[in-house]
Amino acid sequence: MPPDMHWALVLVLSWISFGLGAIVWSFKQANFVKKIDPASKAVTLLAVILIGMVVQVILVFGAARSSMTAMALASSITMLLNLVIIVLSLVTVFSMRKSIETYYNTTEPIGLKLSGIMTFFFSILYFQHHFSRIAAWKKSGRLL
Repeated sequence: MPPDMHWALVLVLSWISFGLGAIVWSFKQANFVKKIDPASKAVTLLAVILIGMVVQVILVFGAARSSMTAMALASSITMLLNLVIIVLSLVTVFSMRKSIETYYNTTEPIGLKLSGIMTFFFSILYFQHHFSRIAAWKKSGRLL
């Protein structure tokens, strides 16, 4: 059974928690994807992304107590880490998309087609919309 929460509630919880809810929910979705596709690396990639974010925070706060040179260096490293995080995030959500589509078009064939554009812009919310539909289908027998 996929994680079943309305996508709007995931969005509100993410806002209220200043993004921490989105991180937690991303891991929940990635763990589900790992169940349907044991070869999925989404959880590992999300962990690397989270570590990168923590390193950024440490760099900025550490450099804020130092010289301007240290702050400039930390800023450069943080920008590079941002680029790595963005690329890894895209790799993660598109690998999750592939796993979800493969599973729901072969093992449990419901004809699921996930939009690349929606995945790019709304990833976890978009996945959650479909996960809620699938959960409702599994409970009621009707795909909405």
